[in-house]
Amino acid sequence: MEKVKRLKTLEKLLVYDRLLRFSIDLLTGIKEELKADIEETRLIAESVLDKEESKKVENFLLKIEELFLLKTDEVLDHIYDEYEVFNFEITFLSAIPEEIERELERLNLVETINTKLQLLIEILDEVFCLVPAENERIKIVLTPFRVYKELLLHAVDFNKKFEKV
Repeated sequence: MEKVKRLKTLEKLLVYDRLLRFSIDLLTGIKEELKADIEETRLIAESVLDKEESKKVENFLLKIEELFLLKTDEVLDHIYDEYEVFNFEITFLSAIPEEIERELERLNLVETINTKLQLLIEILDEVFCLVPAENERIKIVLTPFRVYKELLLHAVDFNKKFEKV
C-alpha cells in the first residue's frame, strides 16, 4: 500500500512539474509574440480602417500594452517563482516522502496557476469592452488578441484535467 501511495505522489510531482513548465512556456511565448502583434495590428489598422476605427484600435492597443503586457510579465514572474519554490520544496523534502504529499496539497499549484491565467483572461475581456463588438472590421483586425484569450482559456481547462491527480 505504501508503494502505491508513493507512486501516486510521484505522479502528482511529475504532473505539477509539467504544468508549471508548460505555463511558463505559454506565457513566455505570448509575451514574445504580443509585442510583434501590437505593431502588426497598428500597421493593419492604419491601412484598412478609417480614422475613427483606427483610433479605437489604437486605444485598445494602448490598454493591451498598459494592462495585459504588464500583467503577463507579473504572472510569468509569479509562476516562475512558484516553480522555484516547488523545486526547492521537493528537493528539500525528498528524504521525507509523506511530507512531499502535504507540501503538494499546501502549494495548490493548479489553482494558483489557473487563478493567474484567469486574471489575464479578465484583462483581455475588459480591454475588448473598449471596442464595438458589432464592428466586423475592427473585430477582424484584433483577431490575434482573441486567439490569446482562447489559448489562455484552453490552458485553464487543460490544467483542470490534472487537478485531481
